[in-house]
Amino acid sequence: MLKCLNTLAIVAFAVGSVAAIPAAKADNTDDVKLTFSSGATFTGTVDFADDYSSITGVNGTLTGYEYGISGYTGVGSDSINWVWGLCGNCSGLSGDQFGNLLMDGIPFGDGFGDYSNFIAFTYDYTNAPSLVLDTAGNIGVDVDFQDFLVSGSIAPTPEPDTMLQLGTGLLGLAGLVRSKSLQHT
Repeated sequence: MLKCLNTLAIVAFAVGSVAAIPAAKADNTDDVKLTFSSGATFTGTVDFADDYSSITGVNGTLTGYEYGISGYTGVGSDSINWVWGLCGNCSGLSGDQFGNLLMDGIPFGDGFGDYSNFIAFTYDYTNAPSLVLDTAGNIGVDVDFQDFLVSGSIAPTPEPDTMLQLGTGLLGLAGLVRSKSLQHT
């Protein structure tokens, strides 16, 4: 009787853990990968508002692009870590499109900041949470308004809780299989 209750507890735990996985994504942080005509790339995460109608944060790296006094040099990397705060929706597009500038350097806290490069980042959230990069409008998707996007993707980031729940569910299932195999020996 005790083995039966133990097995039922493991099954209930495993099923509950695995069943909870789809609901575990609690925020709107997505992985973003961009490649520009110069060969420069951006890899990082972008945080979106709950309804995806704006960008609330960014954390990533622009690699292979540095705009110096003499123009594009094709070297270097920049930490892209803040969002321009002055224009709201800079895209100039109507409907479910939003655009703003993802910045490197140091923000001053009033919308301005000290920066070297920026990424113009416009997306369409009509089918949110599925987002589509949008190259139209006033800013499109480019580096410093001159190095244009050639390919890119926006994909949901798996949450640590999701991985924990999946791992816990798999451990529970492994325990069930082990207990069943021990019962038959």
